[in-house]
Amino acid sequence: MRKQLTKRVVLVLVVLVLALASPLPAQAHGVGPTADLQLAQTFAGNDLTIVLRRTPEVPGPLQVEVFAHAPVRPITVTLAISGQPHDATLRLVSPGVQAATLRVERAGEQVLELRAGDQRATIPFRVLVDRLAAWEIITYGGFAAGGLLIITSLGSAVLRRPLLRALAVPLAIGAVLALVIATTTAGLSKDLPPAVPDGAPPTTGLRADAADGSAPNGRPYVNLRLSTQPANPRTGQDFDLLLSLTDGSSGRPADDLVVHHAALIHTVITSQDGREFRHVHPVRTAPGVLTVRLSVSTPGKHLLYAEFERADSGAQLVSGSFQVAGARLQAPAAGTDGIDVQVALSPRRVVAGRPVTIQAEVSADGRPARDLQPWLGMAGHLVIRDASGNFFGHVHELTSMAAQAQRTADRAPLQDETVAREGPTLRFTYTFPAPGRYLVWVQFARSFRIHTVPLTIDVAKGQP
Repeated sequence: MRKQLTKRVVLVLVVLVLALASPLPAQAHGVGPTADLQLAQTFAGNDLTIVLRRTPEVPGPLQVEVFAHAPVRPITVTLAISGQPHDATLRLVSPGVQAATLRVERAGEQVLELRAGDQRATIPFRVLVDRLAAWEIITYGGFAAGGLLIITSLGSAVLRRPLLRALAVPLAIGAVLALVIATTTAGLSKDLPPAVPDGAPPTTGLRADAADGSAPNGRPYVNLRLSTQPANPRTGQDFDLLLSLTDGSSGRPADDLVVHHAALIHTVITSQDGREFRHVHPVRTAPGVLTVRLSVSTPGKHLLYAEFERADSGAQLVSGSFQVAGARLQAPAAGTDGIDVQVALSPRRVVAGRPVTIQAEVSADGRPARDLQPWLGMAGHLVIRDASGNFFGHVHELTSMAAQAQRTADRAPLQDETVAREGPTLRFTYTFPAPGRYLVWVQFARSFRIHTVPLTIDVAKGQP
C-alpha cells in the first residue's frame, strides 16, 4: 500500500515538474496605463512645457516640472490642483527646468491651475492608478496556490499518519490543476484585455447620447471665433488673443480637447507678409476658450492657424485672422547661441505633387550640433504657408517621428526636453499641393531655446 502511494505521488510530481518546465510566454501586458503628461503652454509671456509625472497611488504626491524656454520673462507661478488646499510656487527667471510637488487625494479627472499675476490657466488631466486584471489575479493566484499545495503534498506524503498520507495525492493533483490553469491563463494573456485603471472614464469610445449631440461615427467640426482684449490692439503693446471653440452641431463650447503632439492646441500666427511668425500654445481659461498673450511688431492683418484633436475624433485645423494697428516696429533680436543652419532640397527643383526632402544641417560654434532637444516630442518641426495665406501645413522631423511612434507602441514614456542628443541633421519630407511661392519655417530646440529658420521655396508646375 505504501509503495503504491509513493508511486502515485512521484507520478503526480513528474507531471508537475513537466508543467513547470514548460516555457511561459513573455508578459504581453505591462500594466502601465498612466504615463507622464507633457503639455506646451504659452503662459505669462513665456514658452513653457508642463510635465506631470506619473502618480503610482492615491492619495499620493504629484510631481510637476516646468520647462522654461529662452528668452524668459521673469515670473512667479503658483501651481495648485482645483479643490485641494495644497499649492506650490516656482520663480522662473532663466531657461531650464524647475520642479514642485503637489498632492492628489483621488484618482480620476483633475484640473491643474497656474497663476501668474492677472493670468490664469487650467490644465485638465486624469490620474490613473494601476490595478490587476482578472487574468493576472488568476495567474498569480494559481501559481501561489500551486506552490502552497506542492509543499503541503510533500509534507503529507512523508508523515506516518494514514489520514495525512491519504491527502498527498489529492493535494498534488490540486497543485497540478492550479499550475495548469495559471500557465494557460498566462499563455492567453496577450489576447485578454488589460484591467481598467482606477480613475478611468466609465466608458470608452464615443457615446451616441453624448451631451454635445454628436453621432457615434465622430464629433462634428468646431467653429472658431477670434477676439482680442483690448478690442483694437497696437504694435508693441501686450494684448490677449482669445480663441472661442464651439461645437459645429450644438453650438456649445467645445471643451473636449485631448493632448495632441504634447499640447492641447498648436497655434501658428503670422503677419500677412510672413515676416513675423509665432508658434504658440494658448492656455485654457474657460470651457472652450483658450487665450494667449502677445505683442507684435507688424501692423495690419495677422493670420492664425490652430491644430487640435477632440476626444474620440481626429485632428482638426481651423483658421482665422485679426487686425493690429500702429506703426511697423523693429522686431526684437532673437538669440542664436552660435547656431548656423544650412538647408538643402532634394530634388533641387521642387515640383507640385511630388515629394521633396528638406534637410537642415545644424551646427553650433562651427561644429555639428548633436545636442538638440526634443520639442513637442519631436527633434524638429516644419511649418508651411503659401504666399496668400490660404494654405497651411505642419510636418515633423522624420527620424524623431519614427522614434516617437516606436515608443508609443512600446508604451514607453516620451523623451522630455532634458534629453539633448538630437541632430545635427533634421529631415522633413513634404509634397507641395500646387505651384507657387511658399513660406517655410524650420523649428528646433537647443539649450532650452526654440530656434526658427525662415525659408522661401518656389514650387514649379508638374507635368500633366
